[in-house]
Amino acid sequence: MRLAWLARLIGVGLALYLRLVVRTCRVIGPVTRDQVVLTFWHEFNMLTFVVARKGRGDLPHASFSTSGFRGAVITSMLRRSGTKVEVFELPPEEDRAAGRAFALRMARVADSGASLLITPDGPFGPYRVAKPGALILARASGLPVQPWAMSLRPTIRLSGRWDRLLLPLPFCRIRVLEGSRHALEARAPVRPMVAVLEAELDRITKLAGHQSG
Repeated sequence: MRLAWLARLIGVGLALYLRLVVRTCRVIGPVTRDQVVLTFWHEFNMLTFVVARKGRGDLPHASFSTSGFRGAVITSMLRRSGTKVEVFELPPEEDRAAGRAFALRMARVADSGASLLITPDGPFGPYRVAKPGALILARASGLPVQPWAMSLRPTIRLSGRWDRLLLPLPFCRIRVLEGSRHALEARAPVRPMVAVLEAELDRITKLAGHQSG
């Protein structure tokens, strides 16, 4: 990949910045320490980094990135986060065979004790529209899906991005809300649960906003 060195450098800079936020921020609300599939909208990526580092930093996690420059930045950031995290490249969405193989691989990662972190509307949107990936991984791994939502004070959104990413500042306050967990049996159909997961994420995201004052 061209400019791989620059992607790594940006990732290191982001990791150092977010580690400063971790040391100075205040997190309010429950942060589960169970082994789960942590599921949240893409706009909460940076906040999840902070909350997971602060409340679950000693626990193993697996996360995901795309190929290319942007994915290399995220991979570099996560690997220098100070959290026990493995980073895996996502297969192309249209390649179903690769997707099935990837789910089985993540099941083996879960067998090692790692929680999985995934954004149902990622990596490229549409905004707050859930796709089945988190549920497929939950079914393959046997782990329950744990929806997360957060609010941030002061609130800074990168409105030019498709996900309207929330950017935490040093000394910020992050409120965490955990939604209802969903467990899928090995042969359970995934598609009917996508709307359920989307509705639960929307519900707790709205509630987090109401409680942020």
